Amino acid sequence: MIGNVSLRLLGVVLGFVGLFLAAGAKDLGMFLGGMLFCLFGVALNFWLIAQDYPHGTQRV
Repeated sequence: MIGNVSLRLLGVVLGFVGLFLAAGAKDLGMFLGGMLFCLFGVALNFWLIAQDYPHGTQRV
């Protein structure tokens, strides 16, 4: 449980750091690097949210 919370905080921090890097970018490499950090942070949080719900339990 504690590891899950710390990974979520890491995802949030990576997302914000990536956005700050991309916003202040002067070249394409820094912009793409910042956007990749942001994308990884968002994807990490979505993956962690998906881990909380068991697969196949949703009823239509």
